[in-house]
Amino acid sequence: MEGPSHGWLTGLERVVARINRVSAFIACILVLAIMTLIVIDVVVRYFAAAPLEWVQDSSCFMLVFVFFLALAPALESGSHIEIDLFDPLIPASLRKAQRLLGKAITITFAAILLWFVIKYYRDIYETDELSFGMIFVSLWKIYWIGIFGAFMFLVTALVQFLRFFLTPYDPHAEEAPVASH
Repeated sequence: MEGPSHGWLTGLERVVARINRVSAFIACILVLAIMTLIVIDVVVRYFAAAPLEWVQDSSCFMLVFVFFLALAPALESGSHIEIDLFDPLIPASLRKAQRLLGKAITITFAAILLWFVIKYYRDIYETDELSFGMIFVSLWKIYWIGIFGAFMFLVTALVQFLRFFLTPYDPHAEEAPVASH
Protein backbone atom coordinates (compact mmCIF):
# COMPACT_ATOMS: atom_id res chain seq x y z
CA MET A 1 0.00 0.00 0.00
CA GLU A 2 1.60 3.22 -1.17
CA GLY A 3 1.12 6.29 0.99
CA PRO A 4 1.12 9.94 0.03
CA SER A 5 4.09 10.90 -2.09
CA HIS A 6 5.21 14.03 -0.19
CA GLY A 7 7.12 15.38 -3.20
CA TRP A 8 9.80 17.13 -1.16
CA LEU A 9 10.54 13.91 0.71
CA THR A 10 10.60 11.86 -2.48
CA GLY A 11 13.08 14.32 -3.98
CA LEU A 12 15.25 14.15 -0.86
CA GLU A 13 15.09 10.34 -0.92
CA ARG A 14 16.29 10.31 -4.52
CA VAL A 15 19.23 12.62 -3.74
CA VAL A 16 20.21 10.59 -0.68
CA ALA A 17 19.86 7.32 -2.63
CA ARG A 18 22.14 8.64 -5.42
CA ILE A 19 24.78 9.79 -2.95
CA ASN A 20 24.55 6.45 -1.13
CA ARG A 21 24.92 4.52 -4.41
CA VAL A 22 28.06 6.48 -5.30
CA SER A 23 29.42 6.00 -1.76
CA ALA A 24 28.77 2.25 -1.89
CA PHE A 25 30.42 2.02 -5.32
CA ILE A 26 33.53 3.86 -4.11
CA ALA A 27 33.64 1.64 -0.99
CA CYS A 28 33.50 -1.47 -3.19
CA ILE A 29 36.33 -0.17 -5.38
CA LEU A 30 38.39 0.53 -2.25
CA VAL A 31 37.76 -2.97 -0.90
CA LEU A 32 38.93 -4.36 -4.25
CA ALA A 33 42.02 -2.12 -4.06
CA ILE A 34 42.78 -3.28 -0.51
CA MET A 35 42.49 -6.93 -1.52
CA THR A 36 44.65 -6.39 -4.59
CA LEU A 37 47.36 -4.59 -2.63
CA ILE A 38 47.43 -7.28 0.04
CA VAL A 39 47.67 -10.08 -2.54
CA ILE A 40 50.49 -8.25 -4.33
CA ASP A 41 52.25 -7.70 -1.00
CA VAL A 42 51.95 -11.39 -0.09
CA VAL A 43 53.28 -12.49 -3.48
CA VAL A 44 56.18 -10.01 -3.40
CA ARG A 45 56.95 -10.94 0.20
CA TYR A 46 56.94 -14.66 -0.61
CA PHE A 47 58.88 -14.62 -3.87
CA ALA A 48 61.19 -11.63 -3.38
CA ALA A 49 61.40 -11.63 0.43
CA ALA A 50 60.82 -7.88 0.23
CA PRO A 51 57.52 -6.75 1.73
CA LEU A 52 55.88 -3.59 0.44
CA GLU A 53 55.87 -1.68 3.70
CA TRP A 54 53.44 1.01 2.55
CA VAL A 55 50.64 -1.50 1.85
CA GLN A 56 49.54 -1.81 5.47
CA ASP A 57 49.26 1.95 5.97
CA SER A 58 47.49 2.40 2.65
CA SER A 59 45.07 -0.40 3.48
CA CYS A 60 44.29 1.13 6.89
CA PHE A 61 43.58 4.53 5.36
CA MET A 62 41.37 2.97 2.70
CA LEU A 63 39.55 0.96 5.35
CA VAL A 64 38.60 4.21 7.12
CA PHE A 65 37.04 5.36 3.85
CA VAL A 66 35.28 2.03 3.33
CA PHE A 67 33.73 2.14 6.80
CA PHE A 68 32.38 5.66 6.57
CA LEU A 69 31.31 5.39 2.93
CA ALA A 70 29.36 2.20 3.70
CA LEU A 71 27.48 3.43 6.81
CA ALA A 72 24.57 5.17 5.08
CA PRO A 73 24.18 2.68 2.22
CA ALA A 74 24.02 -0.18 4.75
CA LEU A 75 21.26 1.63 6.65
CA GLU A 76 19.38 2.46 3.47
CA SER A 77 19.53 -1.10 2.14
CA GLY A 78 18.55 -2.70 5.43
CA SER A 79 21.93 -4.44 5.75
CA HIS A 80 22.44 -3.06 9.24
CA ILE A 81 21.93 -5.06 12.42
CA GLU A 82 18.35 -5.15 13.60
CA ILE A 83 16.96 -6.96 16.61
CA ASP A 84 13.50 -8.30 15.88
CA LEU A 85 13.34 -11.10 18.43
CA PHE A 86 10.57 -9.44 20.42
CA ASP A 87 8.58 -8.01 17.49
CA PRO A 88 5.94 -10.79 17.57
CA LEU A 89 5.29 -9.96 21.25
CA ILE A 90 4.36 -6.35 20.43
CA PRO A 91 0.64 -5.89 19.78
CA ALA A 92 -0.13 -4.89 16.19
CA SER A 93 -1.55 -1.57 17.39
CA LEU A 94 1.85 -0.60 18.89
CA ARG A 95 4.15 -1.75 16.10
CA LYS A 96 4.32 1.58 14.28
CA ALA A 97 5.24 3.32 17.54
CA GLN A 98 7.84 0.64 18.22
CA ARG A 99 9.36 1.03 14.73
CA LEU A 100 9.31 4.84 15.06
CA LEU A 101 11.10 4.54 18.40
CA GLY A 102 13.74 2.32 16.80
CA LYS A 103 14.22 4.83 13.98
CA ALA A 104 14.42 7.68 16.50
CA ILE A 105 17.11 5.78 18.41
CA THR A 106 19.01 5.35 15.13
CA ILE A 107 18.77 9.11 14.52
CA THR A 108 20.03 9.74 18.06
CA PHE A 109 22.96 7.38 17.54
CA ALA A 110 23.77 9.00 14.17
CA ALA A 111 23.71 12.49 15.70
CA ILE A 112 26.00 11.42 18.54
CA LEU A 113 28.34 9.69 16.07
CA LEU A 114 28.48 12.81 13.91
CA TRP A 115 29.15 15.00 16.95
CA PHE A 116 32.03 12.78 18.11
CA VAL A 117 33.51 12.51 14.61
CA ILE A 118 33.42 16.31 14.21
CA LYS A 119 34.97 16.77 17.65
CA TYR A 120 37.75 14.26 16.88
CA TYR A 121 38.35 15.78 13.45
CA ARG A 122 38.59 19.27 14.91
CA ASP A 123 41.19 18.05 17.41
CA ILE A 124 43.39 16.38 14.79
CA TYR A 125 43.02 19.37 12.47
CA GLU A 126 44.02 21.87 15.17
CA THR A 127 47.06 19.81 16.22
CA ASP A 128 47.88 18.73 12.65
CA GLU A 129 48.36 15.21 13.98
CA LEU A 130 50.44 12.96 11.74
CA SER A 131 49.85 9.31 11.07
CA PHE A 132 52.34 6.82 12.41
CA GLY A 133 53.81 4.13 10.25
CA MET A 134 55.55 4.15 6.90
CA ILE A 135 53.37 6.82 5.30
CA PHE A 136 53.39 10.16 7.07
CA VAL A 137 50.30 12.20 6.32
CA SER A 138 48.28 14.70 8.30
CA LEU A 139 45.34 12.70 9.59
CA TRP A 140 42.86 15.47 8.84
CA LYS A 141 43.53 14.74 5.16
CA ILE A 142 42.19 11.22 5.73
CA TYR A 143 39.56 11.59 8.44
CA TRP A 144 37.41 14.20 6.69
CA ILE A 145 35.55 11.21 5.25
CA GLY A 146 34.26 10.48 8.75
CA ILE A 147 32.29 13.72 8.78
CA PHE A 148 30.82 12.99 5.35
CA GLY A 149 29.95 9.39 6.24
CA ALA A 150 28.43 10.21 9.64
CA PHE A 151 26.46 13.10 8.10
CA MET A 152 25.04 10.87 5.35
CA PHE A 153 24.20 8.23 7.96
CA LEU A 154 22.24 10.86 9.90
CA VAL A 155 20.47 12.19 6.80
CA THR A 156 19.57 8.65 5.69
CA ALA A 157 18.18 7.87 9.15
CA LEU A 158 16.13 11.09 9.12
CA VAL A 159 14.73 10.37 5.67
CA GLN A 160 13.76 6.84 6.69
CA PHE A 161 12.11 8.14 9.86
CA LEU A 162 10.13 10.78 7.96
CA ARG A 163 9.02 8.35 5.24
CA PHE A 164 7.89 5.80 7.82
CA PHE A 165 6.14 8.49 9.90
CA LEU A 166 4.30 10.00 6.94
CA THR A 167 3.24 6.70 5.35
CA PRO A 168 0.09 4.92 6.55
CA TYR A 169 1.11 1.83 8.44
CA ASP A 170 -0.19 -1.68 7.83
CA PRO A 171 1.08 -3.91 10.67
CA HIS A 172 0.24 -7.07 8.73
CA ALA A 173 2.31 -6.08 5.69
CA GLU A 174 5.54 -6.73 7.59
CA GLU A 175 4.69 -10.20 8.81
CA ALA A 176 6.77 -12.76 7.01
CA PRO A 177 4.88 -15.75 5.66
CA VAL A 178 5.39 -18.87 7.72
CA ALA A 179 7.32 -21.47 5.77
CA SER A 180 5.62 -24.80 5.46
CA HIS A 181 7.61 -27.99 5.76
